[in-house]
Amino acid sequence: MTISKVTQNAFATPATEATQVWRNHTAKFTVHWGRTGAVVAVNGEIDAANASPFADYAKRCAECCEWLVVDLSELTFIGTSGFSALQSITAQCSSAQTELKVVPSPVLSTLLRICDPHSRLPLVDSLTDALSEVQRSGRPLRLVP
Repeated sequence: MTISKVTQNAFATPATEATQVWRNHTAKFTVHWGRTGAVVAVNGEIDAANASPFADYAKRCAECCEWLVVDLSELTFIGTSGFSALQSITAQCSSAQTELKVVPSPVLSTLLRICDPHSRLPLVDSLTDALSEVQRSGRPLRLVP
């Protein structure tokens, strides 16, 4: 299955599937659904070929979750298109009032020193720390019209 097919036709939600994995030529993407959120993990590279589908999928996850953890600790390469994808995911999470945590790899940390000198991405040191933080806080209440 290609990544484009996954993002268009096989979107899982917490109620439908606990774990979903898909690959493209440079990365393996895994989504682990929890009761109120999801962990999207990437192993390999985020480049121009897969940054947009990755962002689209993560943003769809954010729409139906209280929290989203993007685990990039196993990332071996990230281009500027990957950084743009992270900014897009951050904006969607803010709009959906979904708590976001990003677990960086050394290569992402290097890119962020250049592209995000003001540390706007919500980084945490480890997946354990991220899950601990999102479990402590609940989704803020919203006024329903």
